Amino acid sequence: MEKQDWLLLLLGFKTPQGTPKLDPVRIQKGMFLMAEEGGLSAGETYSFEPLHYGPYSRELRGDLDSLVAANLVNTNQVPGYTWNEYRPTSRGLERARELLKNAPTPQVHCLFDIKVQITGDSFVDLLRRVYKKYPKYAENSVFKG
Repeated sequence: MEKQDWLLLLLGFKTPQGTPKLDPVRIQKGMFLMAEEGGLSAGETYSFEPLHYGPYSRELRGDLDSLVAANLVNTNQVPGYTWNEYRPTSRGLERARELLKNAPTPQVHCLFDIKVQITGDSFVDLLRRVYKKYPKYAENSVFKG
């Protein structure tokens, strides 16, 4: 599978709370955790660097924009903030269901668990957990909580 396929699956998984919209930080952390813990091949994961809110991938950001341009993902401006939330379109969910048919089961379960984790944590708790487990990615963070 391609990196962008795993990204679409992350966005498309339903959790006990439904299909939550994801902000950019949660998307970045989710795909980072998948790269570190998901057992994917190097070609299936994004490269990350320490940035303002921990691990960040410019390539992932570009793929997210590509999914929006392809009408597989919708974006909504969060009122009062400068960032968007992302959620798959019906077409994106259909594509995600197709991807699941050939995706390796252990990695699918890992990605689902990551989605539950990143949507269940508060923003602060998510960053604290990632920074504690992967401290080198906290080096350039503006968040010091």
